[in-house]
Amino acid sequence: MKEFAVYDQMMAQYYKSISTHILPLFSWEFYGEHFSAMSSFKEDLEMLKKITQKWNFDRNYQKELINKKSVIVITNTKLTIVYASHNIEKMNGYTPEEIIGSSPKMFQGANTCNQTSKMVRQAVKKQQPFEVSILNYKKDKSTYVCNIKGFPVLNKRGKLVNYIAFETAA
Repeated sequence: MKEFAVYDQMMAQYYKSISTHILPLFSWEFYGEHFSAMSSFKEDLEMLKKITQKWNFDRNYQKELINKKSVIVITNTKLTIVYASHNIEKMNGYTPEEIIGSSPKMFQGANTCNQTSKMVRQAVKKQQPFEVSILNYKKDKSTYVCNIKGFPVLNKRGKLVNYIAFETAA
């Protein structure tokens, strides 16, 4: 019965924070998938809350993650990945654990547009937001077009501390 209490608490918190309508339950298989996804989103939101508590950043990452189904990737100032949301695996086959500590360049390959990569590097260097669509590579070496909205993140004293990207597969 403890599982139901945890479920009820999680779902109450979830429904307070988003606007969505869920279809009636037709199958336990669908229920299990939904519950698993909601649990993963809850874990992501808790981690993001910890990471972002010292940020001066007003973008609604909860809306991006849950409503828009964006993958969230956070790097440090040296552009090393320090966080990735669980849904990155669905987009490109990598688990968050596999990419933490790596550079986002790991998703690029021979057919990635150098001009687009250069534009991203320049925006990062100037600490400016950017929005691009770029050809990235999945873990299995197949390609996908990734829409990326990237933002520099400052702490409450105005110092650059991270970069955050909201990514979706086109």
